[in-house]
Amino acid sequence: MIFGVDYYPEHWDGSEWKKQAALMREAGFNTVRMGEFAWKLFEKNEGEFDFSFMDEAIEVLSAEGIKVILGTPTAAPPKWLVNKYDILMRDKYGRPRGWGSRREACANNPHYTEKSKIIVSKMAEHYKDNPNIIAWQIDNEFGCHNSTRCYCDHCRNAFSTWLEEKYKTVENLNEKWGTVFWSLQYDSFDDIILPGYNSCEGDWGNAQSHNPGLDLEYRRFASESWVNYQNMQIDILKNYTDLPVTHNLMGHFSDIDYRKLSKNLDFVSWDNYPETQWGGSEYEYVSMAHEIMRGVKNKNFVVMEEQAGPAGWDVLGKTPRPGQLRLWTYQAIAHGCEGIVYFRFRTALFGMEQYWYGVLDHDGVPRRRYYEIKKTGEELRGIEKYIVNAENKYDALIVKSYDNVWGHDIKRHSAGYNYENHLYSFYKANARLNVNTAVSDGDYGKYKVVYMPAYNIISDDEAEKIKDYVRGGGVLVLTFRSGTRDMFNNVRPLSVPGVFADIAGIEVDEFDAPKREVAIKGEITGTASIWCDIIKPHTAEIISRYDGEYYKGRAAVTVNGLGKGKVYYVGCGLDDPAMEALVRNIFAAADIPVIKSPGGVEIVKRGKNAFVLNHNEYEVSVPLTGKSLLSGQSFGGNMEPFGVDFIELSFK
Repeated sequence: MIFGVDYYPEHWDGSEWKKQAALMREAGFNTVRMGEFAWKLFEKNEGEFDFSFMDEAIEVLSAEGIKVILGTPTAAPPKWLVNKYDILMRDKYGRPRGWGSRREACANNPHYTEKSKIIVSKMAEHYKDNPNIIAWQIDNEFGCHNSTRCYCDHCRNAFSTWLEEKYKTVENLNEKWGTVFWSLQYDSFDDIILPGYNSCEGDWGNAQSHNPGLDLEYRRFASESWVNYQNMQIDILKNYTDLPVTHNLMGHFSDIDYRKLSKNLDFVSWDNYPETQWGGSEYEYVSMAHEIMRGVKNKNFVVMEEQAGPAGWDVLGKTPRPGQLRLWTYQAIAHGCEGIVYFRFRTALFGMEQYWYGVLDHDGVPRRRYYEIKKTGEELRGIEKYIVNAENKYDALIVKSYDNVWGHDIKRHSAGYNYENHLYSFYKANARLNVNTAVSDGDYGKYKVVYMPAYNIISDDEAEKIKDYVRGGGVLVLTFRSGTRDMFNNVRPLSVPGVFADIAGIEVDEFDAPKREVAIKGEITGTASIWCDIIKPHTAEIISRYDGEYYKGRAAVTVNGLGKGKVYYVGCGLDDPAMEALVRNIFAAADIPVIKSPGGVEIVKRGKNAFVLNHNEYEVSVPLTGKSLLSGQSFGGNMEPFGVDFIELSFK
């Protein structure tokens, strides 16, 4: 398996390379990822190519038995390119996104795309027969720094063409978008605007003030622009080599449709930073990110940047505690990772990321983090057969829709509502009950339970597919703000919950966006917030009722039998205890066993084995017994702070 480190030989004098490579070998690293920001070194001036420094670095690493994942450098265009050609993105106010960092170029700019084709072609031609290169990485973190959507003339022209290909006639577009509202009809596709700054934005800043159909389609178009830009690079590489190609994605990031971005990649990789200067993530949130990355292709993945030290740009983030780097590594492995690359080998002495610490500090001296990672690599080699090509079995699925990410951002329904946080609330409850839960698209039949929180934008075909899943014996979980919009982001002329009303066996009389918590009572007791659907059951049974506001006594949560299956409808946002009670109810109905564990302990089942991960800073006792595949000894249940084990699973 890949056990590696991100490396930037251009940051160090060549006299340092052999020493650094030797330390990598001693740590057990067999792979480095490098080259993704080196365009200026590869092409000092336009048309002048020189790969000698990278050739030498590859040879130095090869002497220590270390292979290379080589990055195309298009995330960081050199100044000569900006000086000669206007490749800069424009923000929604029409201002250029200035050069001086990275990711400032537009995917639809012909100068940028043409120069990208040239540098990628030259690299591919130069390295096509190099036996030390094992894979390619396209670019770096598409979309980071709010760089997905550009508002330049190149994008406007390309968007106009894209819409004409989709809608055929401007009359059809006007009808589908409802541009008659506010007299916004277009006379031709040349009239199409981008959803940038306009007179209604006012002082609200993040208020979406354009036609919702225009806004949604532009997000789809912008996402597709980067998919096309990536596919251009993939096609070039595949003309020269059969080596696998990847891109380093960013977990929960949703400005780009990651399923479409990943379609033509040979494998998915991503960059995982649980603790940075901007705060730490709950362990369940990190686990969900791993599952999103596994789910975009429903295949195992590689972590291309795994945090190796305190991480920050202008201030330092929290230093990983003893055992935490090992824990984060095994957390990734548990959720489908089969290769790990730590960021970075030695901390940079200059540039923006001086405080983004790597395996080694600025002085290059091996210390605690280095030896912890080395030990982790030794352990992983002992269980590699359980990792590579292994499959987790999933009882439940959370459906993440990028159309719905964008649609809920455009129309947020209620102050404080966030679609992705809504999805996470369900994942978190499942994770705390240690039920393996996938996050992917609509291959529903493989799962006993399918969660579709706030699945609002939905096609008629998918609605029928969902109904068939339930009739065949599946358990479906719906929530407020579901089923009421078509694919053009228009509201359907149906009673809420729209296309789901018949299978949910309910009708929503009205709804409220309460400014304070509302109690609920019944099989599930707790508090509701953010949104409250006031439900009128038809064939559904009431699970819980509101115990406050003018809708006291009205249904809040229901369940309806349909064919061999069930449909749960959750009409409100639930607090954590109520959400956990709800999913226990759901798992009981679906005959899914849960595994009890202390708070902060994650148990991830893999076949007959299980990873046990203690995310606490203190020792815990876990009620499981079995043989440890890490130590070869019996697992006694006691786990040290940030402890990890991998056991042949059996219950006490």
